[in-house]
Amino acid sequence: MPVWPRKRKSPRLKGYDYSTEGAYFVTVCIQNRKGLLGNVSGGILQLNDSGKMVERWWQKLGSKFPLIEIDSFYVVMPNHFHGIVFLRASEGAHMGAPLQKMVQWFKTMSTNEYIHGVKEYGWPTFKEKLWQRSFYDHVIRNEESLNRIREYIATNPLRWDLDRENLQATGKDDFDGWLDTIKTRPQSSPCRGGPMCPPPMCPPSDTRRKLGDAGEDLAAAALKKQGYKILERNYTTPLGEIDLIARQGGELVFIEVKTRKSLRFGEPQDAVTPAKQARLQRLADYYLQRQRLGEVEVRFDVVGITMSESGPKVEVIQNAF
Repeated sequence: MPVWPRKRKSPRLKGYDYSTEGAYFVTVCIQNRKGLLGNVSGGILQLNDSGKMVERWWQKLGSKFPLIEIDSFYVVMPNHFHGIVFLRASEGAHMGAPLQKMVQWFKTMSTNEYIHGVKEYGWPTFKEKLWQRSFYDHVIRNEESLNRIREYIATNPLRWDLDRENLQATGKDDFDGWLDTIKTRPQSSPCRGGPMCPPPMCPPSDTRRKLGDAGEDLAAAALKKQGYKILERNYTTPLGEIDLIARQGGELVFIEVKTRKSLRFGEPQDAVTPAKQARLQRLADYYLQRQRLGEVEVRFDVVGITMSESGPKVEVIQNAF
């Protein structure tokens, strides 16, 4: 009895037009999930030269494909890659399927350079193909989903023991369960029928912004007097912003600055709720991964500032949470 070739299940959303303007979560895996691009130890991602090469080719996609905007959240893992792509609408003729073309170009260019690395630098070899034949995509429906996917990407190394692509995974990630439940077709949006536009940034009022800027200036000055070396101000990510990042002694310090005009609603530092603390910790994880820092002592400080007629009161709270 002949054995017919098994029909390959398509990872595409059936009937969906992939030329539609919107946001897409893309995952590309190394063939047989071999760990060719680096390793994760203790939640810290260490890319090798081939992993850094893959990252470079992803960053070049925007210049190659003018209708593609690459989100600032992406991650190269030991055996796969995650990224978010915003597809812009074209004017005039139908643009075909740019998402598939983009991924194919990314695979081709990174494969060619990997082969060069095998020949010239002794990178580990692979059989037949570097990447799996297809790729996984998820059509992002709304801003809430976008933010959850961004958070997953930022914390992927910390979740490596639960990663479905990890051959030695010890459990299941709740993110995968959440993603698998989204089976409804995308609804229309202002993006000419697309599922999701880049979320608009809602700037604070001018008065509020000036108050915050003044508070951060005062905080930075007070911290410098106490021996802090300011590394970053208003470090921005799609998940949010870290007011100040500094070093003091051998510790890396993430600092939340809260400024109020009065004590009518309590001390400024009271506004750093448990939810905001958890958010700052997630942002700190993102910063550590982006900077590829190894073992480093970390702490979280809060600077509370109260403006008054007699002058500002600045209070630095170390190890606030």
